[in-house]
Amino acid sequence: MSRTLTFHPLVQKDLNEILDYDESEASVEIADRFEKELRLALALIQENPRQFPYYFKQRRYRRCGLPTFPHLILFLENSKSIRIMVLRHVKRAPTYGLR
Repeated sequence: MSRTLTFHPLVQKDLNEILDYDESEASVEIADRFEKELRLALALIQENPRQFPYYFKQRRYRRCGLPTFPHLILFLENSKSIRIMVLRHVKRAPTYGLR
């Protein structure tokens, strides 16, 4: 049984910034490919969140990296839902979005 995905309100802001950057600096096709990979990663998280390692050693957040883009999805899980907390570039400060 898959759990419900919920999103921190700032995840949409992060996604919009990434897509805007990809479209302006690369192409619409790259932005579309990013969005497709993101959707696949979210489906994998929803299906089996425990397959993903913890982010650092604090054992609170789990992380899922996108296969061809330098971005991480950080999320929390409980028995009823999975909360996507942040979508971040790997070069951003390690604590970005965790406060």
